[in-house]
Amino acid sequence: AEEVARTFSLSRKADGFFLEKHPKLDPVATTTDGVFVAGCCQGPKDIPDTVAQASAAAARVLAMISKGNVEIESATAVVDEEHCAGCKICIDLCPYKAISFDDEKKVSRINEALCKGCGTCVAACPSDAISGKHFTTEQIMAEIEGVLV
Repeated sequence: AEEVARTFSLSRKADGFFLEKHPKLDPVATTTDGVFVAGCCQGPKDIPDTVAQASAAAARVLAMISKGNVEIESATAVVDEEHCAGCKICIDLCPYKAISFDDEKKVSRINEALCKGCGTCVAACPSDAISGKHFTTEQIMAEIEGVLV
């Protein structure tokens, strides 16, 4: 289970079972898009519950692949390689494991397929090398100003 969790960037509960995105609203989805859980990998379940969850997970996968393509989040983060200091702080903080390090260029790289645009890396970058697409500093400051006025 540990290797599967590491490979697919899945969260686990304290008891070792895989964690779903939301137990009531999205019980078969995980925080990794396209990866679903069903049955006893989530916790002890009887056969009818396992079959029901497996059917739900299969339906979600079928809905994704029947489109012919997968849509990814457009509001992701981007690294300015000229300003990146290579400190790797963003890598440790990313909750989606979307950031890797390019050893050759000594800069962080963001995998747009995994990035959810949460902004954790943007806020944490000490060299201000990471920015959010569709959420520039100017836009955020304008929103804050609008709320305060």
